[in-house]
Amino acid sequence: MERLFTIMERFAPDAMQSIINRYNMLKQIMHQEPVGRRQLCKTLGFTERMVRAEVDTLKSNGLINTTPAGIYLSPAGHHVMNEIDIFVPFFFKIQTLAEQIKNRFNLQEVILVPGDSYHDEMIKRDLGRVAATYMKKTLFPGCILAVTGGSTMAQVADAITDGAGIPNLMVVPARGGLGEDVEQQAGTIAARIAKIIGAQYRMLHIPDKLQETTAQALKQDPYIMEIAELIRSSDVLFHGIGAAMEMAARRGLNTAEISLLQDRGAVGEAFRYYFDEQGNIVYEVPGIGLELHDLAHIQTVVAVAGGSNKASAIKAVLSRGQQNVLITDEGAAQAIVGI
Repeated sequence: MERLFTIMERFAPDAMQSIINRYNMLKQIMHQEPVGRRQLCKTLGFTERMVRAEVDTLKSNGLINTTPAGIYLSPAGHHVMNEIDIFVPFFFKIQTLAEQIKNRFNLQEVILVPGDSYHDEMIKRDLGRVAATYMKKTLFPGCILAVTGGSTMAQVADAITDGAGIPNLMVVPARGGLGEDVEQQAGTIAARIAKIIGAQYRMLHIPDKLQETTAQALKQDPYIMEIAELIRSSDVLFHGIGAAMEMAARRGLNTAEISLLQDRGAVGEAFRYYFDEQGNIVYEVPGIGLELHDLAHIQTVVAVAGGSNKASAIKAVLSRGQQNVLITDEGAAQAIVGI
C-alpha cells in the first residue's frame, strides 16, 4: 500500500494534493457543520476560489449539502470519511511512523490520525471517530465489550453509529466512575454506546477510588460479584491512557500519594494503576473492575490515546505488552519514537 501511494505521488502529485485538500475540507465540515465558505477559507488557508471549486465538486459527488445555514456532510460524506481513515496515514506520510511503533511494542495494529490533539482539540474528535469505526469492526454476535472512562473515550461514544444488527451484544464499564463529569464516566460511556449499537449494558454503581477495606467488602456483595465476573469475561476492551499527575489530580489523590508518585517516577495511568517509564507498577488505587492480569484473557485490547504530552504515558503502558492495538495521533507517535 505504501509503495502504491509513493508511485502515485511521483506520477500524479497534483492528484494526491487534491485528495488531501478534499479530505481536509470534509474533515473541517464534519467537525464544524453547518459551516460557511469564509470560515473554511480561514480554517484551511484556501483561497475563496479554491473553496468554491472544491465545494462544487464535493456537492456534485453527493458528499456535502449546502443550505442557507451553511455546508453539511451528507450521509454519503460521513460514510466516505469513515471508509477513508485506513488510507489517511499514507496521504500524510505517517504510515512508516505507525510501523515503527507497531514493531517496537509488538502490536497487531497501529492506527494514526494526522495532527496533535495536545495542540488541537479537533484531533481528539478524529481519534474518537477512528476508534468508533474500529470498535464496530471488532464486534461479533455474543460479544462483551468493556470500555473505560475519560475524555477520549467520551469522543468515541460521540462518534459511534449503529451496530448493524449484531445480536446479543453486551457493553460494560471496565471500572467504577471517577467521580468526575458524569459524561466521562465509564458507566455513562458504556450506556451511551450500548444504546446506539442496540446492545444490552450493565452498570457498576460504585466510585472508582475506594479505601482498601471498602473495596474488599464490596467485592463480597453478590450483585458486585456478578458484574465483576461479567466484566472479566469481556471479549473486547477499549481503554484510555492518562498522564500520571493529571490522573492523580482527577482522582483526588492526597498530597502524600502525589509525592509518592513523583518520587517513584510515575508517568502514566490505566485501570487505576500508575506506571513508571519502564512500565513498572509504582502505585495502585483500590477499586473494583478489570485488573491488569485480566487483560491476558481478553481477545482484543485497544488503547486509544493521543497528544504529544501523553507520549511517556502511552509508552509506559504499551511496554507491558498487554495491548493488541493502539489508536493514537501523529503528535504522540513522533514523541514516542523520539523517546
